[in-house]
Formats: sequence, C-alpha cells, structure tokens
Amino acid sequence: MSDSGSKVSWWRKLGLFGYSQHVTSEEHLQELIHASEEDGIINAVEGEMFSSIIEFGDTIVREVMVPRTEMHCCPIDACLDTLISTIIKYGHTRIPVYDQTIDRIVGVVYAKDLLKYWGESKTEISLRQLMRTTYFVPETKRVEELLREFRTKRKHIAIAIDEYGGTSGLITLEDLIEEIVGDIKDEYDTEDPLLVEEEDGTILVDARLGLDELEDYYDLSEFERDQFDSVGGLLLHHLGYVPKVGEEVVLERLKMVILASDERAIYRVRVCPIVTHGADADLSTKQRWRQ
Repeated sequence: MSDSGSKVSWWRKLGLFGYSQHVTSEEHLQELIHASEEDGIINAVEGEMFSSIIEFGDTIVREVMVPRTEMHCCPIDACLDTLISTIIKYGHTRIPVYDQTIDRIVGVVYAKDLLKYWGESKTEISLRQLMRTTYFVPETKRVEELLREFRTKRKHIAIAIDEYGGTSGLITLEDLIEEIVGDIKDEYDTEDPLLVEEEDGTILVDARLGLDELEDYYDLSEFERDQFDSVGGLLLHHLGYVPKVGEEVVLERLKMVILASDERAIYRVRVCPIVTHGADADLSTKQRWRQ
C-alpha cells in the first residue's frame, strides 16, 4: 500500500471529523485538521499531534537524529573510569563505543549494565565485556519503519550510517516519539531552545533547527533540499562556504544574519521576514508575513 493510502486508511479507522472518501491525500487531511480546529472539534494541541502523525510517514532518520558532531562516545580501549566520567558528565545512559574512529562504532554500553560489576576491580573490566551489539540503520530509513523495528527488536537506540558506511548520527526511541507528541526532556536534549522569539518579531535560531520547523513557523512553502535538513545546512549549501559573524543572506523573503560561527560551522542565526510597511504596519512581523 502507498504512503498516502496507509495514511487515509489510518484516518478512516480513526473515524473522526466526518471522514469522507474524497479525502485521499496528505494535503486534504491537513486541511481537514485545520478546519476541525477552526470549528472547535479539536484543540490546537490535538491538531498538532494529528498533523505530526500524518507527517511521520514522510520523515527519515537523518531529519531527527543526533548528528555525529554531537555524539558522546568512548574508544574501545578506554578504561572504566573514563566511561563512568562520560556518563556522569553528559548524563547519558547509553554510550556508543568506537574502534579508532567514530566511523567504526563497535557497540553501545548501557549504564545499567555497570551495576553487575559493582564492587569489582575496575582495572579488570574492559568495555568489550560491557558493550551490547550495535543496531545500524541507514540515515534515509523512514522513521515510521524504524519505530516498528525498535518495538519488535526491543531496541532503544540505533546508529545511523551514510551511503559510504560512515557514522552519520544516532537516533533513540525518544527521538521518534517526540516526532508525534512533541518535545520530551531526554538525555540528548540541549538546555537551550532551538528557536527563540524576540520582542521585535524576529527569531533567534540554532543552526541545527530543522527546515520544516522554520517553514511551519512562517507558513512557508518547502525549501529545496539537497542532502541537508537544517537552517545551517541551507545556508552552507546556498553560500558554498562558512559565513562569518555579521554576514547576511536573503532567502525566500527571509533575511538571515549570522550571529555565531567559526571556520567549521554555523551556530546561531537571526531570522527576520522581509515585509513592506503599509496598511499592515501595526501588525507584528509574524502576522504581516503570514498575510
């Protein structure tokens, strides 16, 4: 069955909002959700969750994974003290283990597995004794399929690999659930939000912010994607180099100002829609943009 067919089948089983046989596409389903919100049949939170469920089938691992640059791992020859320090420092309960390079992940250590060795000499315990088998998935796998695999295989974490077999990132069960129900505070979440609204109507975004979130915020049509899914990836693709702090880029009537970057990456960006000031001058920036 096609993706759209499975979504419609799911919607039919749900039996809400006066389902019609004429509703046969994701776009129509989204319109139905929006209309149901306006009519008071469902609230905004419920509408957002239903929309997330529909979009879930189109999402791939690369869009929601923790990128390799943010993974906290231990080398296979590390001592137990190093592993424990990593667990305590970053607050993770599952630590990937690599051999020589992060592109060669050989296992994952669960913090709870350390309990069986409590009281034993740390020098006699190697990470090879502790680590579990790594579950690898391609970064292009659909998250809907991965969620089923997590359930049937009783897995909670997977290492995402690129087309060359290198490590692309990691993804957890919590990441997948968040795609449906919204943010859950878990061990790989950062303290700082990825998007912050300013009083002047602009927004400050972490360069890791997903393009779909930026598109949703401003009701934009989708940016053309080419192996990137974040605001930082969009800017790097458009410019062809890492911009310096203060540089400005205009894309899709959005002005983006680089707030933090170095020679390797972009970190923070200020985003402001370009609008004309006329009869709508008394509206907020976001409201003017959406008209």
